[in-house]
Amino acid sequence: MKAPEELHDIPAGQGSEAGAGGFAGGAGASGAAAAQTIPGPLVRDVTDDTFAQLLELSQTVPFILDMWAPWCGPCRQLGPVLEKAVAKAGGRVALAKVNIDENPAIGQAFRVQSIPAVFLLMNGQPAPLFNGALPASDVQEVISKVIELAEQEGVTGRVQTDEAGAAGAADGAAGAAGTPAPDAPPAVAEEIETALKLQAKGEYDQAIETLENYLKANPGESGKVEPLLAKVRLQARSAAAEPAGDQAGQNAQAATGEIAAQLEAADAQMNAGDAAGAMSRLLGVVAENSGEDRDAARARLVEYFSILGDDPLVPAMRSKLATLLY
Repeated sequence: MKAPEELHDIPAGQGSEAGAGGFAGGAGASGAAAAQTIPGPLVRDVTDDTFAQLLELSQTVPFILDMWAPWCGPCRQLGPVLEKAVAKAGGRVALAKVNIDENPAIGQAFRVQSIPAVFLLMNGQPAPLFNGALPASDVQEVISKVIELAEQEGVTGRVQTDEAGAAGAADGAAGAAGTPAPDAPPAVAEEIETALKLQAKGEYDQAIETLENYLKANPGESGKVEPLLAKVRLQARSAAAEPAGDQAGQNAQAATGEIAAQLEAADAQMNAGDAAGAMSRLLGVVAENSGEDRDAARARLVEYFSILGDDPLVPAMRSKLATLLY
């Protein structure tokens, strides 16, 4: 799909501080936004076709841009956290969600290499915020800093919706009564929060060690921890693999049937959003090999199943794997 004109030449620079891209104009240039509102909702889906409208809306209200995909476990963790934090802001910031599987032009324009990837869009200009599933406290701090930056730049409009401010008022009332809000997320163990922070920093080996130790001490939480652990392992392998520019060489090597190359190529497909292709490749390895090679492909498939969770692809792929094994 050809990228819309509005998506060309977007500065990516993932890893820099919010605002590093430079929001030209300042308070004077955008002061008219102070008394303006934009129609709701607070959380909206954005496509390649509607991105131009979002650029215009960001002149009035800053938008948090969440790049995600249905197969991404950490994305499903982060999404509700972002939505709750934005709701507490009372309409001073909004959330735009981009499914990069369905809208690849946006992902390519922002040079997204891993998800979840979160950006700020303000005054029609993007800036990177963070990668990975951060804890709720860290996300709330990011939102607060975005609001501060927006005030400095004069982007002080609001989203006009009954939702705006309602969540914040409800949380405050619940807190005054001494009871938590009904939709408050369950507490996250300190070790998992630590692992998520390490993951966001790209310190994957330490994150893996932290999660493995937590899982040993809390085997009953495997359903929650194993998907995250599988995702971090995938990220660690991908960080150590050949650069994306050598992908053609990887595919050529994988075509020879070398197991290590097949596994690496499958990881690359998963990271690119081609979960079906990655799992089909590994099913082929299982079908054509035995012993340790077959076990390695089977174990990698099980990791992918864990990452994908309740994705509709998983039951069919599990069934095919069981047929090949038994």
